[in-house]
Amino acid sequence: MNNNTQQIANFVAGLHRRSLPPEVSNAARLCLADWLGVAMGALGEPAGRAVYDACAGTIGRGRSTLLAGGRADALTAALCNGTLAHCLDFDDTYVKANTHTSGPVWAATLALGEELGASEQDMLHAFVAGFEASARAGYGLGEAITARGWHCTGIFGRIGAAAAAAALFRLDTEKTLNALGAAATQAAGLTVSFGTMAKPFHAGKAAMDGVLAAQLAKNGFEAAQNVLEPGGGLDRALIQDGSVRICPADFSGWEILQNSFKPYAACHLTHPAIEAARAARSASPGITSVRNISVEVGELAMQVTGGKSGEPLTSLEAKFDLKYVVALALHGRSLSAADFRSPLRVEPDVIATARRVRVAAGSGLGYASARLFAELDGAQPLRVEIPVAKGHPGNPIGWDDMQEKFFGLVDPDKHSLLDRVRSFGTSSTSGLMQAAAASASVS
Repeated sequence: MNNNTQQIANFVAGLHRRSLPPEVSNAARLCLADWLGVAMGALGEPAGRAVYDACAGTIGRGRSTLLAGGRADALTAALCNGTLAHCLDFDDTYVKANTHTSGPVWAATLALGEELGASEQDMLHAFVAGFEASARAGYGLGEAITARGWHCTGIFGRIGAAAAAAALFRLDTEKTLNALGAAATQAAGLTVSFGTMAKPFHAGKAAMDGVLAAQLAKNGFEAAQNVLEPGGGLDRALIQDGSVRICPADFSGWEILQNSFKPYAACHLTHPAIEAARAARSASPGITSVRNISVEVGELAMQVTGGKSGEPLTSLEAKFDLKYVVALALHGRSLSAADFRSPLRVEPDVIATARRVRVAAGSGLGYASARLFAELDGAQPLRVEIPVAKGHPGNPIGWDDMQEKFFGLVDPDKHSLLDRVRSFGTSSTSGLMQAAAASASVS
């Protein structure tokens, strides 16, 4: 009756007994570097500060490090650090499930790992277990769920966080099934919240609820054990017309190797259009004076980011406004975190260009592709096509690119911090979070 969910639970419960392939460990460390960089880069963000302040009463009552300062219990640390990791909307994306997986899963892993005194190797295994479980729950569902107004990070991120926590507790298959069920029944997060503080809160709450689900299961809590079956509950509730279902779990490969990292600090769906605009500027530096610029993107990108005005009022809105980010790229901006700092400072010439951008869904375009067209005075029309945007598996970034991103968010003098990440998994106990928090406090 529970074959699919059982396979996922078996994988999670047994992964600590397996050696991770070197490329999988490397991918998990890349995820950690990305997670830590974007979380530390967000320490001044209002959403992270609001969550931290709301938890003030629990600070000082635990062993888990808060990047914003102090220590707390694992639930609080997962919530606060998980929220920080998604504040800049600059964290990684598992595209098959449209999920910012590392945000909640690393937050849960590190918070509970510190509380339990787990080794770095145990935490690395737990994160991989969480990532792979989240992927098996979500692959193939991401676009359909997002199109129906659900935020996948709040759904599959919870399942991944619960799986990671279950792995750290060394729960057996039966209790892992209950942890997954307890996480799935808490699934939440609405796309209408995109562009507000509630979006990063989804990631933090997913981390917190995942840890809670595993804690409950460890203590005998029983939940539905068929929620991750095709048509078994979760997919039927979220996609009520039954047009898409959870795929049968296949553990013949490692989905973490299919993860994507963001080179730009905006919604991942905008990245192909950003790259098209950057390429257009290189080909024609005067393109910002062109009367009309047409951009074609995939259906999901059109739905989530294409219908905005091009005149955002806040930094969070700006990250989801495709016309605006295309205009930034056409004006030569790098689209780093600095381009979206609060309060947002918009420039009249960028807004003028954004008003001339037209956006439509293009035939044959997906998550990682886009096309741009522009009519140039006295020259042939300009056409740029991006088949696979940078950062996706077909056009990946490695440690050199990750280092550039990391030190764009964290003081470049903190080389030892990145060195710790690159060797994570080799120490019996971890001081990474304490070192990161100490580094942040003196920056």
